[in-house]
Amino acid sequence: MRISRWLAGGIMMAALATVGLPCLAEEPARPARLLAVTFTAGFRHGSIPTGEATLEELGRTSGLFHVDFLRDPATFNELFAPTVLAGFDGLMFVNTTGQLPVPDLKAMLEWVTAGKAFIGMHAATDTFNRSDDYCDFIGGIFAGHPWNAGGEYGFVVHEPAHRVTAMYQPRFRWRDEIYQYDQRWKPENVRVLISLDMPTSDPREPWHIPVSWIREYGSGRLFYTNFGHNDATWKDPVFQKHLLEGIAWALKQYDAPAAANPDVQAAEYVRSVIAAAAKALGREADTGKLVARAEARITREPAWATGMRPQLLEIRGQPAAARIDAYKKVIEAVEAD
Repeated sequence: MRISRWLAGGIMMAALATVGLPCLAEEPARPARLLAVTFTAGFRHGSIPTGEATLEELGRTSGLFHVDFLRDPATFNELFAPTVLAGFDGLMFVNTTGQLPVPDLKAMLEWVTAGKAFIGMHAATDTFNRSDDYCDFIGGIFAGHPWNAGGEYGFVVHEPAHRVTAMYQPRFRWRDEIYQYDQRWKPENVRVLISLDMPTSDPREPWHIPVSWIREYGSGRLFYTNFGHNDATWKDPVFQKHLLEGIAWALKQYDAPAAANPDVQAAEYVRSVIAAAAKALGREADTGKLVARAEARITREPAWATGMRPQLLEIRGQPAAARIDAYKKVIEAVEAD
């Protein structure tokens, strides 16, 4: 039996009351106008209709934004025309994929630079894969998802007090599909707030997996979350709070730290490689001890993890069978301290 619209709205409002809405510095004069692209030029996620309904409901019940959905490829030229796009406060890529028919990608990026908001969910990083400019803008481009939708994985929140991630426990588990990104990733571009916790996830790969991040892009702001493959994610009140806070920050409703954190990312890279190395070398029981030693050294020598990055990046380019010697060197470096 279908729940009536008013009852569904009541359930949504009650759920949001549980986790709390964004505490805005002041009520906006009007809801922000967001253009949400849900057209796909590649793989199409089955959760997109749920995402659309969730965003419409969140915008209406919070009063923060109103969403216009772009579903028809024939309307890209019209809606991305400079005079029309200027009427929007922000742009959402909601599980978009492939080479979208945006008439002028450079103009779109300049529009964000001039002070607009960009919000990307899940497959927004599986979009414009061949564009270095878009990769540099959004942070990373999809390079597979060894952590598939049916699995449950561990996550670490790097800044538990940050409003975009304060709704999550410092370490938590969740079931969703998690992307890895190609080697165009630049740690100096973004502030990573959530990462895959490699020591508590399988498979254990020797690289850092950012999950949610923010950045200032010129005078504009970007918020991205990799969560959103599964229907259950969109329906989860804590994820909805994560979205609302990220959208509110991108719309400049409040300020929060956004400077890139390559040191944090480097430390997480070390933890990930240790987890993969310990498992490959038959020392999985020592993972916690090895990670603790590495973390103690990073506390004493913050530059150590950053200095390890070139060596760790080489491991990613090696076939799994050829990584053993490199793994041994990493473990030796940790134990030599």
